[in-house]
Amino acid sequence: MRLAWPLVGRSREMRVVDAALSDPNTSGAVICGPSGVGKSRVAREALNAAASSGSEVRWVFGTSCGRNLPLGALASWAGLSGGDSLHLVCEVIESLTAAASAAPVIVGVDDPHLLDDLSMFVLQQIVQRGVAKVLLTERDDVPIPVGVHELLHLGQFDRVDLQALSGESTSELLSATLAGPVDPGTVSSLWKLTRGNTLYLRHIVEQAVADERLVNSSGYWQWSGEPVVPPGLVELVESRIGDLPVAVADAVDALAVGEPVELAMLHRIASTEAVEQADLRGLIRLGDVDDRVEVWLAHPVYGEVRRRTAAQTRLRRLRGELAEELATADTRDDVRVLVRRGALSLDSNLDPDVDLLLSAARAAIAMGDLALADRLAKAAGRADGGAEAMFVRGHALSWQGLGEAAEEVLADVPIAELSDEEHARLTYLRASNLLWALAEPGRAEAVITAGAARVGMGPAQASIEAVRGVYLFAVDRPGEALGVLEDLVLDELPPVVGAETAWALATMYADAGRTSDAVTAAEAGYEIAVRCSDAPHMRFNIADSHVTALLLAGRVSEAVEVAEWARGQAADLPGTAHLLGPAIAGRAALGSGRLVEACELLEQAAGALSATGHAQGWGYRYGIPRATALAMRGRWREAQAVLEELESVRRPFRRLDYEKSVAAAWVTAGQGAVSEAVAMSRAAADMAAVNGRFAAEVVCLQMAAQFGDRSCVMRLQELEGTVEGSRIGAVLRFANALHHCDGAELATASEGFEQLRDGVAAVDAAAHAAVAYRRGELRGSALGCAARAESLADQCGADTPTLRQAREPIPITDREREIVLLISQGMSSRDVAERLTLSTRTVEGHIYRAMAKTGTASREELAALLTMKRA
Repeated sequence: MRLAWPLVGRSREMRVVDAALSDPNTSGAVICGPSGVGKSRVAREALNAAASSGSEVRWVFGTSCGRNLPLGALASWAGLSGGDSLHLVCEVIESLTAAASAAPVIVGVDDPHLLDDLSMFVLQQIVQRGVAKVLLTERDDVPIPVGVHELLHLGQFDRVDLQALSGESTSELLSATLAGPVDPGTVSSLWKLTRGNTLYLRHIVEQAVADERLVNSSGYWQWSGEPVVPPGLVELVESRIGDLPVAVADAVDALAVGEPVELAMLHRIASTEAVEQADLRGLIRLGDVDDRVEVWLAHPVYGEVRRRTAAQTRLRRLRGELAEELATADTRDDVRVLVRRGALSLDSNLDPDVDLLLSAARAAIAMGDLALADRLAKAAGRADGGAEAMFVRGHALSWQGLGEAAEEVLADVPIAELSDEEHARLTYLRASNLLWALAEPGRAEAVITAGAARVGMGPAQASIEAVRGVYLFAVDRPGEALGVLEDLVLDELPPVVGAETAWALATMYADAGRTSDAVTAAEAGYEIAVRCSDAPHMRFNIADSHVTALLLAGRVSEAVEVAEWARGQAADLPGTAHLLGPAIAGRAALGSGRLVEACELLEQAAGALSATGHAQGWGYRYGIPRATALAMRGRWREAQAVLEELESVRRPFRRLDYEKSVAAAWVTAGQGAVSEAVAMSRAAADMAAVNGRFAAEVVCLQMAAQFGDRSCVMRLQELEGTVEGSRIGAVLRFANALHHCDGAELATASEGFEQLRDGVAAVDAAAHAAVAYRRGELRGSALGCAARAESLADQCGADTPTLRQAREPIPITDREREIVLLISQGMSSRDVAERLTLSTRTVEGHIYRAMAKTGTASREELAALLTMKRA
């Protein structure tokens, strides 16, 4: 399937080439780079641009067939008059450089190393005489013929070294080509395979789209299954590799199944001479790693091709030899080496080693490679790995979101001979899978109850108590959960249970406003997670709650730092894990008022997480702040669509009620129903208070105040001694100033929010100050605060209802404004009345008075006033 591939990531190179072709003091430019990197495309685009500017363009192509024919590449410009070579050369030069007008001529030469000598002589004469510019492409992975050297020395050429596309540019190119966002994991896989080689990328992507392995799922293009190198690319690579002697093939194929390989080890598997031959052919590359030299294939696609075309018996033998070599290395028990040994043994000629397979599976989980852990544990199970293999496999499947498969494995564990500790472990694994992956809290509770009945008092019972506490946390019973979990000693629990317990505690302490306790729990959780090979992803859940605690307390800068740490931790993890860092960073960006960045990060992460089987888990969790960020930007229709999609997700755990209510309130306010948004925020605050989530209550009250609620002061005063952090003081000052309609204090409150780095709150406080000054007829102060609000909004990317009110000095009341905004969306008076719980007559009265104040003659004219202002 042919796709339209735009030119991406080459703007700098295009500028250099354009400058060289326009400079009268240069002979042209030479574009250098390896095969497939896009030299010809850049040259073609540069010549097209030159042609559109009035230049006359000629294209010359070097080919292996034409290099044996005199003037073979320039046959189109050679006349039919015959004569000697000199006469022919002069005729070709004249034909090649002749222009219909005085327009400059540019000769593009692709693959000049394949030109015959006479064609090269023509180009040398053109450069020497200066009768045309010359633009050449030059491969830096083939020897440069003498003729090309001479050509370049005859004139002054600007050199452009074309590098492979970066990961970021690859993502941009794929999104532009496929006309939609691409799952970051898919981008990462394609970049690792192609290393930014656009020729390879085009072959692989077009074949994948045609085979429906690269498909648009939930708005994101995603790869399913393993990458497949299409036949056309296989032929291209095979022609590059050529026929290999057996020993050289051993060296190349050993790398294909197990790169990187230490140089000395590769010498033993193949031979020193074979490795040297592979190096001379440009098939391998060497690099220093610590105190050793390691070897890789020159390009990852070579490995894909060899794994497809080499004899499987050879590849199995080589995997076995590599596994045996690694088993004798000093680093054999290193986590990464264990994983490599186990993975190599899977499809080798070696007998299965249960201990190795289980150790490798646990190490793969520690590295976040859950799919590989599943394969290793499954192989261990086939080799009589017993309950341990089932525990490890069930855990790996559950964390991949494959809850049904995990339950099938775990439910088959023979329990008759399990120890108390193993019973507790099975209880944790099944309950967690039922709760988080399958969203069946009732069944999870039954498993916990049954597990508790099977074990005696002691560590096993404490472990099951921790699982019960986490269950209570998950079903939004924080008071009961704290009653269970606060009595446990985290370090005395199994590490994976201790890490999850720390996450639950950090989350509940954060919501309650117990920031110090939340931070302590998070830090304890990190320490446990480092020691625990079973919970590599749990550190991101902990980091999310850590960020929550700091944001709720007003410690926004610290929250951003934690989020950046998490982003770095996730960057190199396989599977969906690498999405969690950007998701957490998106929440921190939202909390610090960087709405453009928040929308980008959360759209990418939430969408991809939902599309990869985590819709009811991480996809839901990060979809809510995505909706909030969109609504704060004024994109309430998009935010509403996100919330409607979340409503269709079945999630009977951690409903995130207050966060969802805040998002919905922002959508409602964006629609113009500000009083309804206030009511929603106050209701969320009341619910948070009932559940002891006092820091969350403060945020809900802050939102109500930002929407214009003047009645929050008393409750905030009550919370001031309960909730830790600087946010409560800032919100109380803002609410008090709003209550008294004090422009000066509102302006000060805006500065306070800015110091906290809560940019959106700073915008709204400044906007409220402008409105207050305007009502006091202090025009200069009103204009100053309105300008400040606009400036802050530009920095944040915010477009809030209060900001729009500050922009619109229309002499109507808040209620009249609300009604006008709703009728501007095409709502009838009856619709507005139902929305705001008013009588239709009352709505009509407000509309009549607003028309009288503004001098408008119809509902349409009245609605247009605010519509025009908002536009």
